[in-house]
Amino acid sequence: MRKVFFGFATVMLISVLAQFYFATFGAFERPVPAPGAEDAAIMPHIINGTMVLPVLSLLTTIVAAVAKAGARLIWLSIAPLGLVIVQLFVVFEIAGLLGADENKTTPASLYVLGFHALVGVALLGVTVHLFRKSRALVKEGAANPVTVSA
Repeated sequence: MRKVFFGFATVMLISVLAQFYFATFGAFERPVPAPGAEDAAIMPHIINGTMVLPVLSLLTTIVAAVAKAGARLIWLSIAPLGLVIVQLFVVFEIAGLLGADENKTTPASLYVLGFHALVGVALLGVTVHLFRKSRALVKEGAANPVTVSA
């Protein structure tokens, strides 16, 4: 089960790395699409960040608990979901209160929206740490095989 946990941690890391690619891909689209356009190049970033990463985080947490990975790794597995919640319900909400919407921003909202990138970097750091710890858990299990006596 630890290998499955490592597999989920790997998929989550790949998804977070793809998230950075999708953000850049969408940021450089020209001409800039209309706000809310469904065919905008930023849509993979939005879908991955709001749907794929939270589901992966929940599944990884469940697998970590079943694999008896330990409390720290279980909490580390749910941390990406917490960071996505911070993005959606703290960073974007505060920016909205400071005057940001789909059509305009204010200087104050831009300062807050800068935290979107910082929380993203934190998400990457947490996911890399989770990947490394889950890999170590698999190696530890391989080094100490369980023997069953008859």
